[in-house]
Amino acid sequence: MKNNKRKIILATFAFLLLTQIVVFRAYLSPFLWGEIKVDGLACTCPDEKVISGNLYLRTVTPDSLKKYNLDYSEIYVTERPYTQHDVMGIDGYIISGRVIGKKRVSEFDPWNPLVRVDKWREVDILNNLVIKTFFSLQVFIFLILVWRWKNVFSNRP
Repeated sequence: MKNNKRKIILATFAFLLLTQIVVFRAYLSPFLWGEIKVDGLACTCPDEKVISGNLYLRTVTPDSLKKYNLDYSEIYVTERPYTQHDVMGIDGYIISGRVIGKKRVSEFDPWNPLVRVDKWREVDILNNLVIKTFFSLQVFIFLILVWRWKNVFSNRP
């Protein structure tokens, strides 16, 4: 009976962790399908540095642009995301859009994708830190429980 309670606790804990991964995927997942996580650049270079979403950018690049060996680590955008507190748009943002062209700073620089921005939202740094901290703490507790109760899944009494 004791092992059944432990199994229920571990299963519930695992379900809660998986649910949080789905709900907070913008903060926890290194992969955002259909979205690109970027940090703004304030220089004579492309507009945004891609934090995650390189693979997505590669898949939505039209075939006519793939021959240019684009550098997906930085992108140009049609609309620069910004907020009242970040008028230059250099904070973190999550962008939805697609590649519509290519640009480069000078003729010796690599080509970077030009992304048409359909939607964007700000990445809240405080939420990001709090969510990742609590999630990491929960994973740590889950691993301790599994380690302490490792005999739960064996057939031994």
